[in-house]
Formats: sequence, structure tokens, C-alpha cells
Amino acid sequence: MSNFRGVRSAWAMAVKVSKGPKAVSDGPHSSTTALHQRWAKLEDEHHELAIAIDRAQIAGADLALMRDRQARLLLEISGIVAEIRDAPATTIEDFMALLDVALEHEIDLAADIAFYGLSDYPVIVRLLRALACTVPGFEFNSLRRWLSLSSLAADDGQRPRPDRSTC
Repeated sequence: MSNFRGVRSAWAMAVKVSKGPKAVSDGPHSSTTALHQRWAKLEDEHHELAIAIDRAQIAGADLALMRDRQARLLLEISGIVAEIRDAPATTIEDFMALLDVALEHEIDLAADIAFYGLSDYPVIVRLLRALACTVPGFEFNSLRRWLSLSSLAADDGQRPRPDRSTC
């Protein structure tokens, strides 16, 4: 029965349809931070959909609608990443947003940190902690997603986004 629930929730995600064309940004000069927030939501949705596809595949479900949604998400993510590359960056939040997108799309550092562990990247972890302390509420979305996959359970408990008491 649990496989059925997983397939059912995966199906619900797959049939989410957009109502008409969506604007990728808020206007011709969207800030990097605003684009980053949209990117993070889409990346999270893609991550959840990938998990749902894996579950549905195990259960033997038809994946066509889910794969179609995945393809549309990837196109939308690519479009936002292209906008982020050209968006103005003037605040520390903007530059942190650029770093988060670069970690995910340009250097795959988030995946490497998840695979090898935080202890293999002491300088990077120190830098990310310091940056996270400068902007309350900022989250390195790429690291959160990757670290939730594997390394948090096996790691030494260090997180690139510290609680504020360590700032």
C-alpha cells in the first residue's frame, strides 16, 4: 500500500499544470536575489519530482507525464539560470545568490561536498559559514538539497549554514 501512496503523490505532482505562460522573472531588471528565490523553488520541485519518479518507476507506473513535467522544469530552470548570469548584482544577497547557483550549475561543488563530506572542505565550509552569518535567513539551497541526500547522516554534524549562535 505504501508504494501506491508514493505513486499517487507522484502522480499528483505530475499533473500539476501551469495556467498559461509563466513569466520567468518579475520584469526586465529582476534582481539576482529575486531570481534566486524562484530558482530555489524550481530546483526543490525538480528534486521532489526526481524522487517521485524513482518511486513510481519501482512501482511500475507509467512515467510519461512525470518525465514531461521534469523536462519542462529543467527548461524553466535553465532559463532562470541564464537570467541570473545577466542580472545585476549589487548587494551581498545578490552575490550569495550567484554563489549558490554557481555551486549547483557551474562547479558541482555541492555534489562533491555531499559525496566526500564537509571535513574534506574545511576552508570552503568556513567561508560558507561566514557568508551565511552575514545575511540572516539566507540559505544555500544547492547545499541543503545535496546534503539532505547523503552526507548529513554520516557526517560530523557540521552544516554549511550554521545556526545563528555560531555567528
